[in-house]
Amino acid sequence: AGVASLWGPAHGGANEAVLNMLKFIGSKDNIGPFVSRCKDKGDTTRLMGFGHRVYKNFDPRAKIMAATCHEVLGALGINNPYLELAMELEKIALHDKYFVDKKLYPNVDFYSGIVLSAIGIPVEMFTVIFAVSRCVGWISHWMESLESPEFKISRPRQLYLGSTKRDFVPITNRK
Repeated sequence: AGVASLWGPAHGGANEAVLNMLKFIGSKDNIGPFVSRCKDKGDTTRLMGFGHRVYKNFDPRAKIMAATCHEVLGALGINNPYLELAMELEKIALHDKYFVDKKLYPNVDFYSGIVLSAIGIPVEMFTVIFAVSRCVGWISHWMESLESPEFKISRPRQLYLGSTKRDFVPITNRK
């Protein structure tokens, strides 16, 4: 369940969502209209790979990943049109008042999909790579808990904020 929860365009599949977005944009000529759609409240188009729940003002990993992207593609001799498109989109978004006011800036996923593709990782495996990279931390956490004399049972903390009581509605009466 933990690994499955990593999947999706807002988390473990975010780098795949960025590649899909870049593919949808297609060329630098289409960035302006795409950015306008992202800013339109009536449109569901989103700027993928921007913003982060923890890094509210800036994702320091993004600069490292952007540099890594250039380094990897350069070393492999790959001229990836998505990299050029991503760099132009980043430049436009970082100077657009709408995105600046909302504190939307590239996150680590903005360039990581380009890197993973360049080294031959199939898009379908991106979430798996995302999960595998966390296994060391998960296993370390588990080992630390076993070595702790206070450890008895592992219970992740949860705080349920939903309704305390709800009336049962038969399935035939549900909308």
